[in-house]
Amino acid sequence: MRLEEDRKSSPKKLVIIAITIAVIVVVSVVLWEFVLRDFFKGGEGTEYEIEMWQGDQRIGVVKMSKLETLPTVSYLDVFSDRDDVIDEGPLVKDVILLRINESSLTNETSIYIKSDLTGEERTISWGEISNISKSYILDFTKRGTTKFSSPETEKNERVRDVTEIRIGV
Repeated sequence: MRLEEDRKSSPKKLVIIAITIAVIVVVSVVLWEFVLRDFFKGGEGTEYEIEMWQGDQRIGVVKMSKLETLPTVSYLDVFSDRDDVIDEGPLVKDVILLRINESSLTNETSIYIKSDLTGEERTISWGEISNISKSYILDFTKRGTTKFSSPETEKNERVRDVTEIRIGV
C-alpha cells in the first residue's frame, strides 16, 4: 500500500520540483535584467561613465563614448609586469576641460581622482595635470573602464576604474 502511494505521489513531487526550479530561474533572470545589471557599470545596456564635480556641485558625467572621441596619447607602460603593455587614452586635462572653463583653474587648483570600485584615490594639482610633458591620461585600453596614469606614475600611485573627478576640493 505504501509503495503504491509513493508511486502516485512521485510524479506530483517531480512536477512541484520542476515548477519550483522554473520559478527560481525566471526570478533570477528578471532580477539580473532589471536590478543587478544597472548596478554593475559597464554591463550590457549601460555605459561606463565618470562623474565630474566642481567642489560639492555635480557638473555632469563623461561617458566612455565621449572619451573615445578625444585625441589620445599612448606610451609604453614601463611599470607593467609585461614588456609590451601600451597605455592609451585622452589627457586628463582634456577630459576636465569638457566640463570646466580653463580660466577658472589655477596651478594650485586641486584635482581629486577616485574609484568607488577599487577604493583608490589621488589628489594632484591642475599645474601638474595641465603640464603636457607629464602626459597624465585616462587609459582605456582593453578594459571597459579607465585608469589614471602617466609614463612616470608607478603602479601604487595609479587609480584604476576611475569613477569620479573632483575639481577644487
